[in-house]
Amino acid sequence: MMKLFTLLFSSLLGLLVAAQNDDNTQKQVTILAGGQGYAYHGCYTETTDLFVNTTSRRALDGGSNSVQPDIMTVEKCWEFCGKGSYKYAGLEYSRECWCSQTLSTLSTKVSDKECDLPCDGNSTQSCGGSLKLTLYITSAAASLAGGLSLLVTFGAVGMMVFASVF
Repeated sequence: MMKLFTLLFSSLLGLLVAAQNDDNTQKQVTILAGGQGYAYHGCYTETTDLFVNTTSRRALDGGSNSVQPDIMTVEKCWEFCGKGSYKYAGLEYSRECWCSQTLSTLSTKVSDKECDLPCDGNSTQSCGGSLKLTLYITSAAASLAGGLSLLVTFGAVGMMVFASVF
């Protein structure tokens, strides 16, 4: 009986250690801040099959795409989209790169944790998720958007100060 208990205990302990090792070997992916003229914009939803009439409409529609199994990296996507002077560069399913001048209004920003698939060509980088895009925008567009926001805020404060003075 003691032998059976020892065998059972050893088996359970072995399974527990194996399960912990599996958890420890899962790599976390890193979302790059930007490079090659692009800045990180967020993790966004894909829009295909979202509604009845959107089966062929993508979040980054009307542009270009490249599918590179085994070699896709964030840098390869930036380079590909940059050659076409696209405003947006998005990565999805570890190997897909999508480029466009516009982002669909149906696409929504979600938690960065949902862009959890590693790139096929560099397993430390985030290359989107299942129907999720690791999305980059041209640095100039990102700076302009930030500047406009600041200008509007400054304008509102300036108007309030001006109104209170007179």
